[in-house]
Amino acid sequence: MAQVLPGNSAKVVQISSWKTYLVGILVLMLCLSGNESAHATTGVGPYEVPKVKDADNDPSNGIETWIVAEEATVNIGNGVSANNGMTFKSCSDEKLKDCTTPGIPGPEFRLTVGDRIIVHFVNNLKTSGLDPEANVSGIHWHGIELNNESDGTEVTQHAVAPGERFTYDFTVSRPGIFWYHPHHHSSTNQVAKGLYGSIIIEDKFGYEAALIAQNVIPSAAQTKTLVISDITVCGAPGSNPATFPGDLPHVSGVQAWEINYQNHILTQSPRLLCEAHPIDANGAYTPNPYQAGDIPNIQSDDLIGPMSEGFTVLTNGVNVGGRSGSPSEPGALEGTAETLDVEAGQGLRLQIVNPSPVRYLRLRLTTNNGKQISLVRIGGEGGLLNHAHVEGGMTGRYFDTKYEQGEILLPPAGRADVVAAIPSAATGVLTLWTEDFQRVAATYSWTPTVPVMHLKVTGSGTSYGIGNDTPLLASLGSEAMVKALNGANNDLVVPVGEDGVNGAPAGTTNKDIELTFFNNTGAFQPSVDGIPMPRDFNGDFSGNPFYLESARHAKLDNTMDLKVTNMTGANHPFHLHGFSVQPIELTPRAGTYGPSYTFPLEFRDIVDVPANYTLTFRVSLDDRLKKDNQTAGGGVGRWLFHCHILPHATFGMMSELHVHH
Repeated sequence: MAQVLPGNSAKVVQISSWKTYLVGILVLMLCLSGNESAHATTGVGPYEVPKVKDADNDPSNGIETWIVAEEATVNIGNGVSANNGMTFKSCSDEKLKDCTTPGIPGPEFRLTVGDRIIVHFVNNLKTSGLDPEANVSGIHWHGIELNNESDGTEVTQHAVAPGERFTYDFTVSRPGIFWYHPHHHSSTNQVAKGLYGSIIIEDKFGYEAALIAQNVIPSAAQTKTLVISDITVCGAPGSNPATFPGDLPHVSGVQAWEINYQNHILTQSPRLLCEAHPIDANGAYTPNPYQAGDIPNIQSDDLIGPMSEGFTVLTNGVNVGGRSGSPSEPGALEGTAETLDVEAGQGLRLQIVNPSPVRYLRLRLTTNNGKQISLVRIGGEGGLLNHAHVEGGMTGRYFDTKYEQGEILLPPAGRADVVAAIPSAATGVLTLWTEDFQRVAATYSWTPTVPVMHLKVTGSGTSYGIGNDTPLLASLGSEAMVKALNGANNDLVVPVGEDGVNGAPAGTTNKDIELTFFNNTGAFQPSVDGIPMPRDFNGDFSGNPFYLESARHAKLDNTMDLKVTNMTGANHPFHLHGFSVQPIELTPRAGTYGPSYTFPLEFRDIVDVPANYTLTFRVSLDDRLKKDNQTAGGGVGRWLFHCHILPHATFGMMSELHVHH
């Protein structure tokens, strides 16, 4: 059924083809029908996301809403249904009468800097029957510089048990692309099953509107949110695959590459998760295999355990359908593939969120004949950039990004605001693909190249162009530009006079945070400074007083330069809660050699740190109002920092920044 959309994105259509691709093959292996049309979990399409319900329907007053977590059967496209998806819905009243459809992803918040947000979180997940209770939850507002009481973590609030509620109240202070997700016990499983949603915040000065009016960036009608995630859905016992089909493309070009996937130490294939070693929501082995349509748990309770990517990639909760061939030689679309209409010559803006627990998104857009279209980054986690930026390839003094120029790389929890100029001569169907990335030493995760968006060219419009170094905020004057933080001369502090270990919280004044694999009884456990976070996966989830030796302490309103050194052989996306950072450079860690990389000026909250590199960043510990929206000191408190590969964080690659008055 065709769906009419605003602007140049005119409709979603079905395209027939005799060829099948990933979805069709997976459907066959899962013993499910492949003849049904793809329908979005949310009911609005793979290229749309639902919006939150506001209590008074007046966004000028901010937003008050009830966000409900509940289990629901979700349709991820092509007749594949997940029986136990975890979903968010938004309601406009406390009795939960007027609500969006429960879906993956959750409803999107569209905000303006200065908006006050009141969210009444309702945990309607079923009790797990496990000890401890696994389906406790909460909401972490990832990247938002909010009051500490509303950060939604295990050190700022008690977990919300099934049937209980908790209210978050904060004001948004920075433009950009953000997202929300659980952060308490079993949160890795909850995110893997669908508990996440997007947040888009526009500046309050009209800079974005001015650039749209000048045709520097595309209009709202030519802008799409893409929440690109992954998931594993089990088939009937005995039907679950141990690897991907070998005829799917892989970025390495290696013949029979699927054998590498099957033999990779980190692999979590459907056969393993659903049948060979199923685990419960507390990570313990259960002898009962998952049934067809179940989403398995992925978080092990041992020290490291497998933690690979989900088997199916979703765009706004839906597998968009396959395409034969490869990005450089694309073939026919799969029969149930869904497309979005565009015009030749137009600009297309994509605001992309990666909520996957493990997967890196390496995105590449190609035309119907395989020619690459550059994805030009105009912003992301901290709003628009001063100048547009084409990323990838060899940059600076021979720094190898490990992805091609014009592609975009989003680590887990990463976001990007990108623009593609649709060529004026484009015809047929353009496809946005995600490819594998070398996140572990010199090897891949061995996941295939698959489509995440299909664009059908239906006509021609005004020619649009954008490229590297195109002025954005810089074209609007110095007041509009991203400002570099002032020089940092402040150090970490040693706290005194507070209760904790030996009379005061433990901690270190070392300004270099080391990401390490701690050797624990022969296994290498993810850790910070060689010290794993002292919680096991089955431990206390009610707000642990960790007080680690690896914790850092600092004073409110100070600005400082800090470092993160990756001592391991794998990439780690570093995330600091509560404060946006300005990344400065990546340099080889002490004792090693190699090229360096200098970052463009911007604010970020996820920075991917390659193996054996040191990240230097600057952060200003700015205050904000407390949850009562009246009292200063909302920046004071315990803020987590960790690797955002979620199993790494759960296994112990996490610590705290304590901000004091």
